[in-house]
Amino acid sequence: MKTEQELQPDWIQELASSPFNEPMFTEKMKSSVLNNAANGSVKKGRKKRRSPTRLLITTASAFIILLIAAIWGWRESPALQRMIPIQGWGNSADWAPRNVYMENGVDKLQGVQGGDFAAGSPAGAWWNLLTPVQELEGKTIRISALHRDTGTTLEELAETKITSDMAYNDFTRVSSRFALPLSGLWRFDVMVDQEKYGDIVVDVPDSGWELSPSFRSGNYAMTGVEGRLGFIHPPLVANKPNKYMWHFWGRDEELKGDLLITAVKKGTTELVDVFKTRISPYPHNGADAAIPTSMSLPSPGLWRIMVSINGQLFGSVIVEVDKPQD
Repeated sequence: MKTEQELQPDWIQELASSPFNEPMFTEKMKSSVLNNAANGSVKKGRKKRRSPTRLLITTASAFIILLIAAIWGWRESPALQRMIPIQGWGNSADWAPRNVYMENGVDKLQGVQGGDFAAGSPAGAWWNLLTPVQELEGKTIRISALHRDTGTTLEELAETKITSDMAYNDFTRVSSRFALPLSGLWRFDVMVDQEKYGDIVVDVPDSGWELSPSFRSGNYAMTGVEGRLGFIHPPLVANKPNKYMWHFWGRDEELKGDLLITAVKKGTTELVDVFKTRISPYPHNGADAAIPTSMSLPSPGLWRIMVSINGQLFGSVIVEVDKPQD
């Protein structure tokens, strides 16, 4: 005699395991689950006929399980997040990657990103306003960035006055650092004199997760990017606050203002605020500025720690955070 488990429909046994063998919940997978439920398929050899009421209950159960699985998959899969519109942030068409903004069928704005740009690494960008500088000179431009998956907003370019030296042939060119902390779809809204001029959508790839190297400066070994940023640290242990000495290299104007340290764990899109303070140039251990901090990261694994100064990403460091010892 067959066991109760063997008498269960195929789709129930299939749902006992994760439906996400691929990085997203595909239409084929959805169709398979729904068809099995609608047809009331059972194990071969079982002859008992289902009643309409039981079939209705089975179908409703399948929808509930599918909904739970879909929500779980959305949370775990950045790729799926990019496919599904986020309520309040526009539909999928609004988030189609584009480097050109058109108005009335005419190109109005272009975005040109530098090099192999990736999350956590400043790459630089040109924003070509396809309007002669004579028509824009004296006005102000500001660029903000919105991350589709999380709703994170950043100031890509602080309000800046448009001047004649931004002229380039018959259009106006403005540059920015183009430094984003998270991978995924970002929309850049370009405002001229507080009015929207256009927007660009960029799918920012994730950067590599190789551990940052060590280097020496002064008498100390540091972890980070030599000549840019690094910190002296004891072992990093999850949920264990400790003191860390950060060092920075750059121009005085880069190293003055509000400093914010955030972090993101590999495989997630949650930005964790780690530390914030004010910074000013202060030569120390061979660096142009240095500052002590207290930091703690909430779980073990690979983390990208990012430093921003005055809202602009300055640089990032990849570290391994250990499990607490029992």
